[in-house]
Amino acid sequence: MKIADVLGGDFRQISIQLKPDREGAVFCTLVCAGEIPEYDRNVLYVHGFSDYFFQTEMAEQFRQNGYNFYALDLRKCGRSIRARQTPYNLYDITDYYEDIDAAIEQIREETKGKLTLLGHSMGGLVLSMYLHDRPNNAIEALILNSPFLELNIKRHLKTIGLPIVSVLGKFFPDIRIKKGLSVNYGYSISKERYGEWEYNENWKPVAVPDVSISWLRAIYKAQNRLHKGLNIDCPVLVMRSDKWVKDKLWSDKFRNADAVLNVEHISKHIPSLGRNVTEIVIADGLHDLFLSAFEVRTDAYKRMFEWLDKIF
Repeated sequence: MKIADVLGGDFRQISIQLKPDREGAVFCTLVCAGEIPEYDRNVLYVHGFSDYFFQTEMAEQFRQNGYNFYALDLRKCGRSIRARQTPYNLYDITDYYEDIDAAIEQIREETKGKLTLLGHSMGGLVLSMYLHDRPNNAIEALILNSPFLELNIKRHLKTIGLPIVSVLGKFFPDIRIKKGLSVNYGYSISKERYGEWEYNENWKPVAVPDVSISWLRAIYKAQNRLHKGLNIDCPVLVMRSDKWVKDKLWSDKFRNADAVLNVEHISKHIPSLGRNVTEIVIADGLHDLFLSAFEVRTDAYKRMFEWLDKIF
């Protein structure tokens, strides 16, 4: 049963129980904008790491362009966090497939319209792997907003450290390691600092939390598979910023660049996604392009919907 969502207005949510894991009961949460589907086109949004859906402007953009809007808070993220769970914890990327299957099933019960998937950062990696492993599933298009296609760490850590950590993660999954990201991306978007967005910082921390070694193993395995080549059979749109920054101290450079991923990594791996992939580069975009400055995100929306119009 749908209940009122924390975003207020006409946002509704439904909690979906999934198979339990080693930490106990597991849920995901599907949020929808509006009670009754209005259109024959739908979009399902999946957030990134240590994140949740709060972007009401994005939902309104899709509705104004003729899409029913849905968003999924993955297990152990945002609305789906439960007591005694390790927030954002993950053992394998494929664990999220159950969440996506459940969300799509719920959407299909409400509307038979065409369905586009939209993933940000880690959500983009998850959806890419999902569509490769779930071919011919009637998904019309995939949009990737700064997808997490490669870890943004030093070369020796990738070639030596990650394989070792991956093996250790199989036997000692609960060891915690530092993610290595500064707070500057959080500062660039939070209205409490230098940005313009208000959100629940318990669900989307400004400082990226430490991760379990099992999480790193899961990401490493998925990215390795992607680098060897996927076969996503629907049209794919990859959107990214034109530059990235990784300084330790805050500066205005963080207002108009990706402060999480190396955008060159994104471009490098585009050929690995499939045969029908389009890249759009957004000048001065933040890591989440739709949280960028008004003029920047307006351009990102315009170009995304122009691409979608060619698909439908």
